[in-house]
Amino acid sequence: MANRKIVRVKRSTKYSDRIIIVLDDKSVFRIPEDVFVLNVLHEGDEVTLEEIESYGKKMRLQESRDSAFRLLGYRMRSIAEMKKRLKEKKFDPEEIDQTIDYLIKRKYLDDKEFGEAFVKEKVRNKKIGPRALKEELYPHHLSPELTESLIQEVYVEFDPYFLIENHLIKKRIEKNMSFKNKDKKRMTDFLMRKGFYWDSIQEVYHDWGLI
Repeated sequence: MANRKIVRVKRSTKYSDRIIIVLDDKSVFRIPEDVFVLNVLHEGDEVTLEEIESYGKKMRLQESRDSAFRLLGYRMRSIAEMKKRLKEKKFDPEEIDQTIDYLIKRKYLDDKEFGEAFVKEKVRNKKIGPRALKEELYPHHLSPELTESLIQEVYVEFDPYFLIENHLIKKRIEKNMSFKNKDKKRMTDFLMRKGFYWDSIQEVYHDWGLI
């Protein structure tokens, strides 16, 4: 297998943790700094095509990790979402799996922690009920057990009764007011779309004298 001679070794100006290797045929490959320091290359050294390919794989893995950290810099992610986003960035399955394992082992990815933050944000901001929340969670492919646990816990903190009351108040509905059937149906349909179950809606209607 033909060897290539290194004619220049330099640090990337864009990414300080990457080393750029220029070869005698004017081709270029990059090495993550942590890999480079374990096996330092110098100008005049020769590398095989097999070694170049190996360094390329390690660089791709580093790029996959870097992409993951950039995504996590915006907000928390579920494992399923991270896999999807890395796939969209054209990383191969092996690179994605290794990146996900790396992040999980170092606690950068944790579906339970993600789920707890996610459900609180959705219920707090959207005032949605359990059915709608379950739909919001679905794309993240959390386990059924974790999904049910998250839903039960969040509605201890955010009681559906008070969430429904909040919607009634915003719609300018008052206790014991005259509530025509068509208006009641419209309100009920709205609350159902918000993800509340009929028994919870009915309980509030009863206490408010709207039945």
